[in-house]
Amino acid sequence: MNYEVVDFKTVNVNYKLDTGIGADLGLSAESRVSVKTPDEWCGYVYLYLNTKIHDAEEKYFVFDITTETIVKVPAEITEMSDELMQECIPFAQERTYAAIRDMSLAMGINELDLTK
Repeated sequence: MNYEVVDFKTVNVNYKLDTGIGADLGLSAESRVSVKTPDEWCGYVYLYLNTKIHDAEEKYFVFDITTETIVKVPAEITEMSDELMQECIPFAQERTYAAIRDMSLAMGINELDLTK
């Protein structure tokens, strides 16, 4: 199918970073996705991806980001479905993971690369 990402933005970022710990931290990541469509179907899907990366106790490191990805779907698709959502999620993940990687590098910490 021919999908087109027409917009991407970070809508919320919260983080906690304790650089004084002086030890390696085991981090885990979890994501949630929600989807919105306009009240009247117009061929656009709004995906909100929330990704949280944190240490076990959320004491030393927390990086919590929510992004919005707008995807235009082909004209032959006339309604939202679970299958459509599943097909659009990789577009949101790709851009969100790139944003996380870029932000972590800009913060001067080890690169957070969720694509591996």
